[in-house]
Amino acid sequence: MNKPEYLAPKTLEEAFEALKSNPDGTMIIAGGTDMVPRMRAGVFKPDLLVDLRLLALDEITLEDDFVRIGAYVTHSDILGSQLLSDQFPALVEAAKDIAGPPIRNRGTLGGNLVNASPAADLATPLIAYDALAVIADQSGERDVPLSRFFTGPGKTVLKPEEILTAIKIQKISSKTGAKFTKLGKRKAMAIAVVSAAVRISLNEEGKIQTARIALGSVAPVPLRVPKAEEVLEGKTPDEKLFANAGQTASEQCTPISDLRSTGDYRKKMVAVLVRRALSAAWENLQAE
Repeated sequence: MNKPEYLAPKTLEEAFEALKSNPDGTMIIAGGTDMVPRMRAGVFKPDLLVDLRLLALDEITLEDDFVRIGAYVTHSDILGSQLLSDQFPALVEAAKDIAGPPIRNRGTLGGNLVNASPAADLATPLIAYDALAVIADQSGERDVPLSRFFTGPGKTVLKPEEILTAIKIQKISSKTGAKFTKLGKRKAMAIAVVSAAVRISLNEEGKIQTARIALGSVAPVPLRVPKAEEVLEGKTPDEKLFANAGQTASEQCTPISDLRSTGDYRKKMVAVLVRRALSAAWENLQAE
């Protein structure tokens, strides 16, 4: 492993200057749970590591109608947040499924997303909640819907001089149910073969006003499925409707075969997981 220089800037401006001075050789590091193993394997060979740990990006705050989650918030921080548990339970469910306690204590929200794995556990519930990525550079901030943040395996819309500083999610209505579910080759410590996150919000007549379905490990990027959402919107929730939405979601996928699964099995499991997740979200909503 090469031995890069290390910088823990005290201000974002200092971090931006470091990125500007050597955009090709500088990398942002947060928890390092993925980056360090890749550096050891020779995949990453940065000249400079910029650690964001001193920049107060590890806070979860309520700002008007939005919850802001700093990019340096760890998976354990997500699990310990009552605000997130109350507002975005599917995100907390996803954090529970990430590796084990040592990784959850070190790994960060920003790292999980910027890594841009198609199987990133936190990506699907955040997409289902219509989360916004807050991206900063020396000129200011811009918000990008997380559903458009990923451009390919290991690739995002981030420019070399930009930093993901936070995720923003609008507070949900009281008539909303959500669920994250994941299929792996074992029950814990596993990369998803398929993952699904769903959200349904009801109107005053009890029909589905807003539906979101997001999938992981079935495309080059975490995937939202609008056609399956359209199956649900304007309808009264029931098991047949959920099965139809699951089948539509399956038909929109073209997953690959790899060491973890075949593409055909993934397609079949999309229908199953989406149906089950919608049913669970509906049950949670009825229990409120």
